[in-house]
Amino acid sequence: MTTQWDFFNEPSNISGRQLLGKVSIGILIGGVIAALLFVILSFMGGMFTSAFGQQAGSNVNPLLSLVLLFIGFLSTFIGNIGVGGIYNLFFNRKYYNTSKMFGLLFLTNGILFFFLAPIYIVFANQIDILFLILWFHILFSVFTSASQIEFSTNPNYSASAFMGNVLWFALAFLAYALIYKLSGSAAIQQKIYLFMLLPPILGYTIIPFGAGLREKVYYKFYELGNNGFYISSYTETDDEEVQGSNTNNTEDEVNVEN
Repeated sequence: MTTQWDFFNEPSNISGRQLLGKVSIGILIGGVIAALLFVILSFMGGMFTSAFGQQAGSNVNPLLSLVLLFIGFLSTFIGNIGVGGIYNLFFNRKYYNTSKMFGLLFLTNGILFFFLAPIYIVFANQIDILFLILWFHILFSVFTSASQIEFSTNPNYSASAFMGNVLWFALAFLAYALIYKLSGSAAIQQKIYLFMLLPPILGYTIIPFGAGLREKVYYKFYELGNNGFYISSYTETDDEEVQGSNTNNTEDEVNVEN
């Protein structure tokens, strides 16, 4: 019991091999999701091509927004659950609490689905904005799910995990925005494949890579005696107060005796 307590009160110290493994898992999950989306596009690509050709937006298929909502949910729900399951399989010493981890992932992806559904519907006639919403749906879900996986594993360092994931979410955002900007002269079909297949690959690869680098950097500061992002649990805070009270009482007794 004491060993587990000590382990979860220090920051994670990921090795280079573990970091490579997490990135490989991200590439695998992102590739699987991209392959599933490719199959969907093979059957429904004509709907998207037709929508891009109608820039006025008055005749866009009303089912298009619902299809993209389903694609966003499919990409994030399957992908995040897959990441959590593989982490538990290969890194079970750290990601051991599967019930809490999966419960948070179900809750997060469900809330995002119901929160973003009205937004998809409101912009149903604006195909360019719909793809930006899809991009945000996928990347933001990967970001929140990655943060919650770390929160459920070691809550004392949730602030550090959150700040690190915010940084790499921003970098994934910049990478996608740059590619989106440069794709202006591409053919419509190429744009569609790029806009739909790129977000899961970026999200599931860049964010775990950045989280691993953040762990390595923070552990170096921890070894030097800096632990600024550590959040004390309720029991630790209560124990400190009790110890402080006992110390004060002891000092009072010594003063009385003197």
